Amino acid sequence: MNKKLLFIILSLMFLLSAPSIFAETINTSKQPSSQQTITDIPAGTAQEYYNRGNIYGKQGNLTQAISDYTKAIEINPKYTEAYYNRGNTYEKQGNLTQAISDYTKAIEINPKYTAAYCNRGNAYQTQGNLKEAISDYTKALEINPNFAGVYINRGDVYQTQGNLPLAIADYNKAIEINPNFAGVYTNRGNVYQTQGNLPLAIADYNKAIEINPNFAGVYTNRGNVYQTQGNLPLAIADYNKALEISPNDSTSLYNRGLAYYGAEQYGKALTDYTTAISQNPNKEAYEDFIKNVPEKKTSDTKNVRNEIVQLFAEKLNSDKKTAIAAPAPAPAFVADAPVVTTDNLAPVDIKQNETKSIPEEAVRNLVTKWLTSWKSGDMKTYRSCYTSDFQSKGINLNAWISYKNNVRQRSKNINISIDDLQISVDENSAIAVFTQSYSSSILKDKGKKTLELKKINDEWKIYSEVM
Repeated sequence: MNKKLLFIILSLMFLLSAPSIFAETINTSKQPSSQQTITDIPAGTAQEYYNRGNIYGKQGNLTQAISDYTKAIEINPKYTEAYYNRGNTYEKQGNLTQAISDYTKAIEINPKYTAAYCNRGNAYQTQGNLKEAISDYTKALEINPNFAGVYINRGDVYQTQGNLPLAIADYNKAIEINPNFAGVYTNRGNVYQTQGNLPLAIADYNKAIEINPNFAGVYTNRGNVYQTQGNLPLAIADYNKALEISPNDSTSLYNRGLAYYGAEQYGKALTDYTTAISQNPNKEAYEDFIKNVPEKKTSDTKNVRNEIVQLFAEKLNSDKKTAIAAPAPAPAFVADAPVVTTDNLAPVDIKQNETKSIPEEAVRNLVTKWLTSWKSGDMKTYRSCYTSDFQSKGINLNAWISYKNNVRQRSKNINISIDDLQISVDENSAIAVFTQSYSSSILKDKGKKTLELKKINDEWKIYSEVM
């Protein structure tokens, strides 16, 4: 059985002013105690404003922290740490453009400021500007070749680009510098799993668990490997451990439910899917189930498979995330029968529309399809909006989709809207320009975006994207 399981992507990013999921906070500035009394500074020095800004930052009052760092810079325009910490604060607010500007100023004043290169690289990575991120991480490593965290960050970018050999090389170097860092073993294990090198993936997950036995995601990923190998008892044991640590981990619930079904423990499979679907109705999990269980097993006398599909159909349709066609009463689906429709995700059929409407409207429909599929997480439809030779920010289509999947894994509450859409069309090429407003749990940004399109087999496709 082909097992394409839900897979937790664990990415490390060393934002030097904020704690990492795997590492202690690294900060180049000395932070005053949060117990200090904050008083007015009627005629303060740059150092006093800087110190008070640090206190406000620790308390979460980012607006006031920025105000104080700004005052320190007005008094001392060469205050590198004030630029750096203000950049950190802007980055916490999701204002990456201003954060990059402040890191750049700190680097102009002190070209050997390793932390500023690292954090500017982080900001570029979050923006999707992977070429600039790699450049900054490389510069930081030229200054400090023993900075394990930067090797990990650069390795993550290489992994996003699909350059797995370079990712492994950077993770190897990080392990050489710090062999007791669980997170890097996890990330290298993810690369090995992607490559299909399952024994090495398991070895790395084992090492990560040995160092940090309380991180649920590593158990989930090791369970994924065991399940791919057909070792369902070990897979279930790992999902059990992941859920013991993180009871609301829907990925482990979905994967354990699938493993239970494979092990013919149908009641447990139904329980897991019922819980997971109620917590997080997930179209990818539905497709994963249908792919791995194309028809019910002979021993599934109560047709639990049908019940699970019905649960997906009812929940996903009611949430209007996607439309799932409910199964016929027959015990199994016909292999080539469509079970997923995406009418609400792509409201216009591009081929049909182009024969009935002016070219501008056809381009507009493609933009709508592109926007809606990204917002809904329908990455298959999203990918179909691009040409096979698509390029953006120096990466190809496969790397772009991998990067976008990574963004979705790391982000919550994604919201995107466009305004002032302007379209110009020639016979086989078009340009769509608009103002894009984007917000998520890790980023808020607004700016002008340009999509360059060309017509392929009477369909409009995006071949370049510039923000």
